[in-house]
Amino acid sequence: MRHKSSEANVLTRRKPQAQRRSAAAQEPHLPRLPWRWIAGALASVMLVAAIAVSVRWLLDPHTLPIQRVQISGQFQHLSSAQLQEAVAGTVVGGFFTVDVEAVMRAARTLPWVDTASVRRVWPDTLRLEVAEQVPLARWGDHDLLNRRGERFSPPAGTLPDGLPALQGPDGQEATLTASFYEMGKALAADGLKITRLTQDPRRSWHVGLDNGIELRLGHDNAYARLLRFVRLYPKVLATRATEIASIDLRYTNGFAVAWNHQPDKAKPPQQGGHT
Repeated sequence: MRHKSSEANVLTRRKPQAQRRSAAAQEPHLPRLPWRWIAGALASVMLVAAIAVSVRWLLDPHTLPIQRVQISGQFQHLSSAQLQEAVAGTVVGGFFTVDVEAVMRAARTLPWVDTASVRRVWPDTLRLEVAEQVPLARWGDHDLLNRRGERFSPPAGTLPDGLPALQGPDGQEATLTASFYEMGKALAADGLKITRLTQDPRRSWHVGLDNGIELRLGHDNAYARLLRFVRLYPKVLATRATEIASIDLRYTNGFAVAWNHQPDKAKPPQQGGHT
């Protein structure tokens, strides 16, 4: 009898445990979030917030304000003081917010500035590098041409002396510059230099030389006529160069000479007619 009673007690104790397991099986299962994922998400949020704060700080014009502008370049007609004054109104803001394009544009407003570039130097400096215009020739009474045939207009008191003079229709600056180089190279074989090159309104070419002679080349075949002069000059004309005012090469096979003074010697022959 005691044995049966003991078995009954065991069954009685086991029954509530089975019921508890059945009740637990019926409860909804909640997923467990991994702590690494939660920590990573929090770190990402904090990083984004830190970046936003940093960007806002860097873009503040009062952060790392520009304290100085360094000027570099070799100048004959410019000065560092002129450049500093030209760009002063554009050096506004901090190291990261200053408008370097505006600084370059301001520098280029000076006529003697050919190229300008700006770079930041940590933590509070701008370095302005400037190349000065190199004049090739005068253009008209007030302007100059650089070596690329580009026209610029410096202050009247800064125009250099001794430059060759080029003159032609507006818009023909590059054409005259190219002709100046081409003709000058050919004349150098005779030791001559161009002091004046003109294309008149009728597009006829006139070349003034450093020995005082003017060459009239006409409209067509101007370079070929110049080469004819280059071949003839040392053989026929060089010994009397100081007596010659001009040479008209607008003839098919010859030329005509105008003398400074009427000499006793006969002038070189001319053949053909104007072309």
